[in-house]
Amino acid sequence: MEETVQLWPPRPLQSKKLRCLAPMVRANSTPLRILALDYGADIVYSEELIARRLELCTRKENEELKTIDFVDASGKTTCLRVDPVREKDRLVVQLGAADGECASRAAAVVADVACGVDLNMGCPKPFSTGGGMGQALLKDGERAASIVKSLRRTLPASVAVTCKIRLLPEISETCDLIRQLHAAGAVAVALHCRYAGVDPPKDPQLATQQRVFEQLRQEHVAFREDCALLANGDLYTHEAISNVDAYTDGVLLARPALLDPSSIFRRSEERLPKLDVLRQYVRYAQRYDAHPKNTKYVVQEMLAKRRHPSDMRGVLRDQLASLPFKHDAVTSTKTLGDLAALVGVETKPTSREPASDGRVYSDDYFDERKRKRPSPASFIYAFLCPDDDAQVLRPTFRGGRKTLIIFAEGPFPARGGVGVARPRLIVVVAQARAATTRGGTNVFCELEGIMCRRFMRRRPSAGFTRG
Repeated sequence: MEETVQLWPPRPLQSKKLRCLAPMVRANSTPLRILALDYGADIVYSEELIARRLELCTRKENEELKTIDFVDASGKTTCLRVDPVREKDRLVVQLGAADGECASRAAAVVADVACGVDLNMGCPKPFSTGGGMGQALLKDGERAASIVKSLRRTLPASVAVTCKIRLLPEISETCDLIRQLHAAGAVAVALHCRYAGVDPPKDPQLATQQRVFEQLRQEHVAFREDCALLANGDLYTHEAISNVDAYTDGVLLARPALLDPSSIFRRSEERLPKLDVLRQYVRYAQRYDAHPKNTKYVVQEMLAKRRHPSDMRGVLRDQLASLPFKHDAVTSTKTLGDLAALVGVETKPTSREPASDGRVYSDDYFDERKRKRPSPASFIYAFLCPDDDAQVLRPTFRGGRKTLIIFAEGPFPARGGVGVARPRLIVVVAQARAATTRGGTNVFCELEGIMCRRFMRRRPSAGFTRG
């Protein structure tokens, strides 16, 4: 007889491993979470919710939708919508927090609808790190542990406290951090097998992740009895998942769940037709009155090849070939009704205003024609090393293109055959990824040699001005 999975508190090394929908910004609203549960997910995470915003939310019973809504202080934006029946004992709410008191107040707001509260320690986005959240906590284990302690004191025993982290430069550092978090009260730690600041398509460090888990299992009885270790990162196939199952208590699935939730959560090699999956997702979007643009974002993610490993693109190509519409047709839709008509789902009339999640969405991200030329606010093209300090003097606009003036000390090694031999003033092309904080503007340089080569093929008049 198959062992029944015990979700929280976890039972490490149980015969049935956890399959969890990993937190994804913009994607993990109610429709996708319910879809994942339909296909067999054991646990579903919400997207990251900023604690300072969540603590001001008001809990409201939505009689029409049969949901529990958490509405922000403006009264216009629903930050979290929960199906109390379908998500009972299955929902983990992920928090972005920089201090324990704020995190505790936010957690108390959602304690009655969640089986767990997760501290996000992996998000690399500037809005997180600039506020001391996400990856910023990786460098401050004591502060992260204090937040976990505060959550554990506040939440009832039935609500688990968990953490999602990334690899630190040394295996010993990663192990030490996990020990700290467990000692503070975390009953599960999910490890994304990438280093801070590294995102797909960079290869995942699964071997390093395995060494971390095996070391903890061997040396500490706690990680064999009362603290679960969960793996996250590019686990697209059942073979890949079975390989990590040998040394984990389960996995968190993000992009693989968008590529094909029907197969990955059903623990089956059989893939349902992509159109059937899309139709069910859109039905749930209508059922839970999801934001139209947010719904469209998820549909586009399910159809996009850009973020999946090259060896999985054939799977997606075969799935898309059977669709009665092209990807571009999704971009042109404006409402949930348009999406429903496109995929062949009956449109449900409603007198309600579309739900708002307080965000502004752009379709440029998915427009193949526009993607050939990177959109503003996406990358920095500059001949700087990632480890070098650069001070932003001022942002300017030239010919409709956003530029940044950066003063950098040299010399710098050549990248793509181009080097800067002396200190100089550099005008960087429009594709800058910057975050404005109270202390000014932070610029994040993540450079690849291919970027420089690709950029230098363009004429200087296309955006590069010599200093």
